[in-house]
Amino acid sequence: MSKVARRPFITDVSIEKSIQILADPNVSYKLMYWNAFSVGATSRELLAFGNVKWSNERIATSSEKQDKEDPWEEGKIPTPFGVVPMLKIVSPANEEVIVAESMVIEQYLANKFNLLGNNEWESLTINAFYSNIHFFLERALSKVTWVVPERRKRELEIFLQHFLPEFIADHEMHLKANGSNGFYVGNRLSLADIHLANVIDHFSHLPVAHLIIPSFNKSELISKVRANVENHPSIAAWRASEEWESICQGSIVCYKKTALLAEDLESFATMNE
Repeated sequence: MSKVARRPFITDVSIEKSIQILADPNVSYKLMYWNAFSVGATSRELLAFGNVKWSNERIATSSEKQDKEDPWEEGKIPTPFGVVPMLKIVSPANEEVIVAESMVIEQYLANKFNLLGNNEWESLTINAFYSNIHFFLERALSKVTWVVPERRKRELEIFLQHFLPEFIADHEMHLKANGSNGFYVGNRLSLADIHLANVIDHFSHLPVAHLIIPSFNKSELISKVRANVENHPSIAAWRASEEWESICQGSIVCYKKTALLAEDLESFATMNE
């Protein structure tokens, strides 16, 4: 049985104190996640967008550990549900409030940085796009990224022939309805835009990236969203950093083990030519 450690949300910091910390404008942030992008990427980018004081607490992936000690498996890194990401909101007195689950963290930060719209309709619509994009990522993680070798070819075929083109068509329809300006809602960045760009980045680090990314690149409307995200000054600075590049390389190393068998890859050789 795994020794991965759990911890409660309520510890030596009371609920009342936690409420005070969350209201403090002088807090800093620590994001704990693997040395890869995946479901930690959007949270990192939101923190960069917000121009707040924050730091990465990166955990080495199994592909990087080799013979090194594994504090995660040894139960030395407790989280509420035995998974990451986990966000620590730190007061000036070094007291912490813990936020768990990627969607909760992302929506919390998006609200903090005014990325959920200016009214109730915008908020609902942004969250609908965000939820659909997140489901797309979760589906891909279970059906494309982490699949047993003997099923990878068939699952990838289904993804490429059905799920991916349907997703792109749906989102092109909505982006066109908003004026084809490269934003999901209105004319400025939202959580949905940032999440889409980071989900596409996930595919770019996979061994089968050459089979997936061209479909996104062929979509002018989706490419506009990516460009708007990547060209935002704070996000561009983050993506130009050595830390971002290090995580990028960590992602590539992490996903090497998910490659198709050589004989299966041959059947996709003519795709996107």
